[in-house]
Amino acid sequence: MKRIFGLIVVLATPLALGADNADDVQKELKALEGKWKAVAMEAGGKPFPKGSFPDFTFIVAAHGKSTGQTPQGEYQATIAVDPNKTPKTIDNLHESGAQKGKKQYGIYKLEGDKWTVCMTRPGVAEGDRPKDFATKDTANVVFVFERAKQDKKP
Repeated sequence: MKRIFGLIVVLATPLALGADNADDVQKELKALEGKWKAVAMEAGGKPFPKGSFPDFTFIVAAHGKSTGQTPQGEYQATIAVDPNKTPKTIDNLHESGAQKGKKQYGIYKLEGDKWTVCMTRPGVAEGDRPKDFATKDTANVVFVFERAKQDKKP
């Protein structure tokens, strides 16, 4: 009987951990909901001078459904996050636009109304996911977003 109980505990543990992770993911996606405006960018180890990068807004809706907006147009995407990894990870699947069907892999940190994301270019392998927020000698880009004033959390 003890063996059966032990086996049940061993088999059920991943299910319980998975449930906790799903709750953490939903809480994190909820924290990311809203409109985010890019206020800084970096590539090739160098920050872009203010005003020299495109006007970029990223809107996160329920369950990671998202819209990227630039003056040239917009695209739809779905983001998936894992807030339990260090650093936290993000996947961005393009569902429309020129990069439709391609994924980007990244890491992020959320500090109040500031969201910093280091992301690969679309279509690279998941193994190319950044390990840190440095862009020197990589094709990765760091975006620093601020939550739009109307969407600021109290």
